[in-house]
Amino acid sequence: MSKKKASKPSNKSQNPVEKPVAISDTFNPKPLQVGLGLLIAVFAAYGLIWQNGLVWDDDPYILLNDAVKEFDLKALLTDFHVGNYHPLTMLTLAVEYLFAGESPHLYHFNNLWLHALNSTLVFVLIKRLNQSSWVALLTAGFFALHPLHVESVAWAAERKDVLYTLFLLLSLLMYVNFKERGETKHYVWALILFILSCLSKGMAVVLPALLVITDWWFLSKEEKPFSVKIWKEKIPFFAITLFFAYIATTAQKDAGADASAVIGAAYTGFERVRIVAYSFLFYWFKTLVPIDLLPFYPYPPRVGGNIPGIYNLALIGLLVFLGLTFFLGRKNKKIWWAVSFFVIAISTVLQILPVGSAIVADRYYYLSSIGPLFLMSNYLGKGIEKGVALKYVSFGLLGICAALTFNQVSHWKNGYTLFKPAEKFYPEDAMVLSNLGWYYLGEKDFTTAKEYLTHADNNGFKNADVCRTIASMYIDEGQYDMAIPYINRAYQYLPVKSRTDWLMALALSKQNRNDEALPYAQKAVNGEPENQDFQATYASILANTGHGEEARQLYAQLNENDEESPDFRLNYAYSFRADGDLNKEVELLKALINDHPDYMPAYKNIGVSLSELGRHDETVLYWEKAAELDASGDYEYNIGINYANRNMVDKAVPWYQKAARKGKAEAIDLLTRNGVAY
Repeated sequence: MSKKKASKPSNKSQNPVEKPVAISDTFNPKPLQVGLGLLIAVFAAYGLIWQNGLVWDDDPYILLNDAVKEFDLKALLTDFHVGNYHPLTMLTLAVEYLFAGESPHLYHFNNLWLHALNSTLVFVLIKRLNQSSWVALLTAGFFALHPLHVESVAWAAERKDVLYTLFLLLSLLMYVNFKERGETKHYVWALILFILSCLSKGMAVVLPALLVITDWWFLSKEEKPFSVKIWKEKIPFFAITLFFAYIATTAQKDAGADASAVIGAAYTGFERVRIVAYSFLFYWFKTLVPIDLLPFYPYPPRVGGNIPGIYNLALIGLLVFLGLTFFLGRKNKKIWWAVSFFVIAISTVLQILPVGSAIVADRYYYLSSIGPLFLMSNYLGKGIEKGVALKYVSFGLLGICAALTFNQVSHWKNGYTLFKPAEKFYPEDAMVLSNLGWYYLGEKDFTTAKEYLTHADNNGFKNADVCRTIASMYIDEGQYDMAIPYINRAYQYLPVKSRTDWLMALALSKQNRNDEALPYAQKAVNGEPENQDFQATYASILANTGHGEEARQLYAQLNENDEESPDFRLNYAYSFRADGDLNKEVELLKALINDHPDYMPAYKNIGVSLSELGRHDETVLYWEKAAELDASGDYEYNIGINYANRNMVDKAVPWYQKAARKGKAEAIDLLTRNGVAY
């Protein structure tokens, strides 16, 4: 019996086990697919935006901006707006105003799709820089849904953020195309898009430095960091940066912004270093813990001559952060690129040179967030590719971000919902107080508005608008002496302003100090010759200072501009009274009443002038007509006084009684003291 040979094991398994396929090999979504998904996610996360109005700086940018409302193309393209030069942004707002006016929905809609588009471009950029689809998708997802971006998206005035980022990312992608393909057209497009980005917001000037670090760590692998070629390609970009940096500096000076001097005087050099450290770490901390987000974060108070201890800890934290970056970045260029991208993108507002009155701002994080979000997504994405269950963790984090964003959007409904949470953290901050004051002013709650604005002014808010508004409210209340100190402070904070001149003229003229008021009124009109309120006040003061003919010429001009305005005709008639020609005034007032029979001030003036002319029966006749139209009892009371002054008490009493029945306090008091029923 022959011996069987042992069979050799086969190299092929009867039930072969398939080699695990990496997730990255099967997951490769197209930009269009990603873009559609991000668009849906953004509109869902920002679902509450449709109940939001226009808030905060939307007033100077849109609602009170004549260039936007009148589509003044020259002003839109050449003027500075709120201390900035961003003509392309202003042009988009003006076009929207043509279609939507003061309705907020179109502004919000456009910000949303622009944000979704930017998120898609983030996906394309990260994918192009030789990263995996998972890393690119997570970076884009966090960019789309991170609550720290709500300020840039839900605030109409921050159109500049989403717009400049759009053009900057497109420029960066064109530059990547140029480096990969060497075609000059891509380089030219990169320059054009960079200019458009700078025309949207001045912060775009950081792009050349972003190109440099992208070259170093991703594109120019065979070139040394300081090679001539890398820097030569950037010369036109840096030239554009210098040009727009000069414009931005000029715009800030034109607006009277002098934050550097104020902060420099308030803090020592070492304190400013700690403030920069705090600002730096704030954004990285809020990347991971995006709660208690506010519209305004003030500079720290000095308690006992020192800033709070957390700023000392921030300096230590920054040193640790930099140490970890150096240590971990030795073998991982992505860490260097992410941190460098953040630092460069936010460098203009990192308070190295103080900018504005806020130490940090959520909107500053918009472009710069690509660095931290890429770094976080890189670790999560690589874990997913290795089959780790981090996919569910990542989706969970995106869900948390979406929920927080959904809630944060509701804070931008109006000035109250926006700044009331900030008041809890900074109850004495003048910026917070003033914005709550503006909200109540818009709601016509003048008492509360004045309380907040006065509190802001008392807390060192050196703002001319606040002082002028307080002064206006005192003038409306008839407290002219109280108004003048605030007007003087407005001059101190912003010396050249026609509205301040007008308020001073108004306050003085209301106290019959017309000779003092005249130069202020003239200055106001010279500053804004088209302002009819200023012209009307000037004409009134002219009439009261013996310049009747000049006043009438101005009133005639006002009537030509607005023939239907009874106010101007009333004042025109009054100018004759100021010259002592009561008969001419009465003649004009009769014509005014004939054309505008419901215009009550004309009845008051004609009655007074007729009484002075001794034509009392005509006075009573006109005031009887006015009494039929007026519910206050004023005219009945005045008729009673007219009869009483002529010793016709029997006729006076019935009119006093009619006035009392309408609730006229003076009539009630008079009748009560004399024991007369009403």
